[in-house]
Amino acid sequence: MKRIYILMALCEVLAGCGDSGNKGETHEHETETHEYEADEHSHGDGIVIEPEKQAALGIKADTVRFQEFSEVIPTSGEVISANGDEVTVVATSTGILSLSNMAEGSAVSKGGKIATISTKAIGGGDRLAKAKSAYETAKKEFERDEVLLKDNIVSESHYDQSKMAYENAKAEYDALTSGGVSDKGIVVSSPIGGYVKSLVASQGEYVETGQPVAVVSQNRRLQLKADVSEKYYDKIAQITDATFKTSYGNETYSLKDLGGRLLSHGRASAGDYYIPVTFEFDNRGSILPGSYVEIFLKAKPLRKAIVVPLSAVVEDQGVHYVFVQTDEDCFDKREVTLGQSDGIKVPVLEGLREGEMVVTEGTIKVKLASISAAPAGHNHNH
Repeated sequence: MKRIYILMALCEVLAGCGDSGNKGETHEHETETHEYEADEHSHGDGIVIEPEKQAALGIKADTVRFQEFSEVIPTSGEVISANGDEVTVVATSTGILSLSNMAEGSAVSKGGKIATISTKAIGGGDRLAKAKSAYETAKKEFERDEVLLKDNIVSESHYDQSKMAYENAKAEYDALTSGGVSDKGIVVSSPIGGYVKSLVASQGEYVETGQPVAVVSQNRRLQLKADVSEKYYDKIAQITDATFKTSYGNETYSLKDLGGRLLSHGRASAGDYYIPVTFEFDNRGSILPGSYVEIFLKAKPLRKAIVVPLSAVVEDQGVHYVFVQTDEDCFDKREVTLGQSDGIKVPVLEGLREGEMVVTEGTIKVKLASISAAPAGHNHNH
């Protein structure tokens, strides 16, 4: 609209110049008009970022469409696992750790190798070699004293001391080699079969005896227990899915992506105003059992709505905005009214039309560009 007014004013000036018969002045004004339009288009009151710079900054835009979006019930809950289905595998000696060829989520059998510990090049010498030598020496002395005792050549007290030395040396050697021994050193093995939930220690790390190396879980599935307020009682039966966010990370997880499924809708116990809703999902290693989480329960789809990822939205003093791409190098900051987010996406109730291009990645970079100083008197209207 601004451009129309400017052009109309300029046309009136040009018409006046034509009435005066000054054709040279008319041509001059026409030239100025074209120069102004070109200047206005190239700068604009929008945010101008050249395509090459957009690619370098990781700025991407996507076309918004109407899509089904479920009613969201925000609540909290806990990630839980069955008791006794996990074990922490610890280092059986001090030394340098070398992890076997497995990652979080890998299957491991009972007695399967998790890592090896090299006791070489450690202060005090090779502990494994010393323990083996002490064990073999004590064993020979004990076996010899057993024979000598029968012939009354050694006393019973000497025999008892020899036996104790042998048992102590054997116990230490057995503890070091309980998981086995390889050419790389002492083997750290899993006492149960299951899945590697997490690798606690790192490759090449110096570990102490008893230091956690990995956590192995017999159950590859975890449970998500949501506590739903009684005010949503009439919607409990409609809940089919959920997303959740942990307090120790920025990622929001979708149960569908984790192979999740609804297990049960519970009932509120006496004196309790919350109804338990329980899901089951794959244990992918980065989610800690026992952790409290923010949960977004999804009921059946309400209606179709324009939906954008949360990464597309910025907030400024309590007001929400998105950046609409109006051409290949220009973006407009647009105020929007949002619905209830599911932790990953959010419906836009007002402010966007279907088919518009909205920045979905690199939004902060566009925001920073929007607060950069712009030359005075330049506009970018279309």
